[in-house]
Amino acid sequence: MPKDLRSFLQRLEQHAPDEFVRVEREVDPVYEIPAVVRRLQADRRDPAVLFEHVKGARTRAITNVLGSTRLLAEALETTPDRLTQTYIDREDKRHPVQVLGQGPVQEVTITGDDINLYELPIVTNCEKDSGAFISGGVSTVRDPETGVHNSGIYRMMVHDKKTLGMSYEKHTHIGRVHRHAEARGETLDCVVWAGHHPATLLGSQSKIPFGEDEYEVMGGLLEEPLAVVKGKTVDVLVPAYAEVAIEGRILPGARLPEGPYGEFTWYYGLERSSPIMEVTAITFRADAIYHHLFAAHPEHNLTGRLGRESVLYKRVKQSVPSVKAVRMPMSGICRFTAYVQIKKEFDGEGKLAALAALAADPFVKLAVIVDDDIDIDNDSDVLWAIATRIQPDKATFFVQDSAVSRLDPASYSIWSRWEKDTMNTKWAIDATMPIEAPFEERADVPRAIWEKIDLSQYIVPTKR
Repeated sequence: MPKDLRSFLQRLEQHAPDEFVRVEREVDPVYEIPAVVRRLQADRRDPAVLFEHVKGARTRAITNVLGSTRLLAEALETTPDRLTQTYIDREDKRHPVQVLGQGPVQEVTITGDDINLYELPIVTNCEKDSGAFISGGVSTVRDPETGVHNSGIYRMMVHDKKTLGMSYEKHTHIGRVHRHAEARGETLDCVVWAGHHPATLLGSQSKIPFGEDEYEVMGGLLEEPLAVVKGKTVDVLVPAYAEVAIEGRILPGARLPEGPYGEFTWYYGLERSSPIMEVTAITFRADAIYHHLFAAHPEHNLTGRLGRESVLYKRVKQSVPSVKAVRMPMSGICRFTAYVQIKKEFDGEGKLAALAALAADPFVKLAVIVDDDIDIDNDSDVLWAIATRIQPDKATFFVQDSAVSRLDPASYSIWSRWEKDTMNTKWAIDATMPIEAPFEERADVPRAIWEKIDLSQYIVPTKR
């Protein structure tokens, strides 16, 4: 069978049982579903959580599917230390889609007056959210000009039983496709699908150029072609083994207010006037599992981490071949801070790496460049390098009035520092040691000795 959400949950039960829990009691989609996960996180647990019974809903619900580095690793069937490189390797080994005549996602089809979004377990997440939002749904459109499918994850507010508000930035690929369709006065066919193997979500976050197909990246990450079927009411291909699909048309010239909404920054994204989608069909598997992405919490950040690390690594490496690894740490919400590890070959190379990192992704506000003896998975090690290896006036530089995310709480406009828009000052720290000047040597036990230590030969288990 092709890989899907169910095969992933089976893998967790076999390989990582502590990373998957079930809730049998009925839960309310308004606050209670995210409250259960929030309670787990307070107890330092981050499992995927399957809710078997959701009040008022026709399907089950799952959340926190990608809520930890371990779950990310299980999604790509690798280890945490190989995550980014595994993603990079598979992102470049794409598979064309496999078109099927029918698929489980359309076992139940609802159209016309029977359409009711409120029958899905769409969650109200944070205290001041303006309502229920689809957060883990992948929005897929087919560009009428090229015929290529484009996919991404965007917040979607439920306005009524047949209407969704769609929030995406102008620079996104879907924003461009919709803008062109709108200029022609045309509707834009769209499918929002939720619940599939988490590798498909990671593929939807790939930063491939406009005109390339995220469905093919998903196939690379799955290591098999993504199976798709034709939409029931729209000219868009739908992943055949998704759990739920919402078909519809994004209307030209129509806008409704949506938000506030708890965003990846862990602050509220403010109310916006956003495009709307008129729902034409809802299809799902007979015993479907709707995926709710736990917004404004780690799953929200981690889902987009690997796609951004991939493009960061590739673009920095074009300028600085000595780059060893990159990381967008949770301390920078997997967006605003970039750690770049290099095997420095000449003085000044750290600055080149910093400039490349700041330019690689508009979301990156801070780039920290370190030597290859620094563990970039350890914030404390990076901060130690900053604390001990730099002369701040020489190692730090700023780039004022740079383009950043509108959701950056500290962003400003060209007119005022206190008016929110898409500008901020980017900055970088070159925390690498000099090559040609002397510098202190790091003190440690000989690596050849401590790495070979087998602790079971030294430490006796404590008796209870």
